[in-house]
Amino acid sequence: MGDPKRSNGVGQRADLASLRAQVRAIERGTDAGDRAARCPLGLEGLDHHLGGGLALGRIHEITGEARTEVRDASVFGFAAAMSVRLLGAARGGDILWCLRDANMFGGMAYGCGLAALGLDMDRVLFVEARDEAQRLWAMEEGLRCTGLAGVVGEFGPAHAGEAARVAERRLQLAAETSGVTGFLLRSVAGETAAGTADSRWSVRAAPSGGDPRPLWSLSLDRLRGGQPAAWRLFWDSRDGRFRMPEERPEVSPVWPETRSFAASGAAA
Repeated sequence: MGDPKRSNGVGQRADLASLRAQVRAIERGTDAGDRAARCPLGLEGLDHHLGGGLALGRIHEITGEARTEVRDASVFGFAAAMSVRLLGAARGGDILWCLRDANMFGGMAYGCGLAALGLDMDRVLFVEARDEAQRLWAMEEGLRCTGLAGVVGEFGPAHAGEAARVAERRLQLAAETSGVTGFLLRSVAGETAAGTADSRWSVRAAPSGGDPRPLWSLSLDRLRGGQPAAWRLFWDSRDGRFRMPEERPEVSPVWPETRSFAASGAAA
């Protein structure tokens, strides 16, 4: 019989080499991204640019237009719209939403507002963590749970440096292993860490002409294996689709009906 210690050491080195190869593949943006399952976003031009839709089992970063720590409602709204599409494409599972605490700079995601965007609040689990380290931990654990459809994590400005890159690599590896899709929300615009996110989106509110439904200026700043692009789209919560402004039907400026979540504690 061979030496158990020696055999264990060989196995550990093989595992480490395999992990390093996975990280290098993510950083290079190899064809693994092309083979990923896709979630169509419901708009032909957008889906075509993304290679068939949003890549599942990947991390996608969403940043807002704020130049300070002010919370950005457009970021929450776009994440909710993406989650609606994700739940529609998933065969099961819920959304795990890792919240930041409300403070003097802004509030938290609001259940009734998310529901008005078409998000099924019965399929959203809110998690509160006391700091960013705990939110990263909760998000990574959620991404490892194959019973979830997606995980949303709210964070502050991206930090440059090896620690930030390692944290994002861990999230990406967890997502690729389980097939669960993750969204990193950063309300503060500006420089972001050179991480491993499959895509990076910047979202700004656009003038809606009195229509209560959201109209966004979207900038796809990074796409693994693809090119940057920009669109001006609105979100139609009635059928859960993105539309071009010229497709927009005439509607009266009245918010969709929403039910109260006070009794169930679902309001965030």
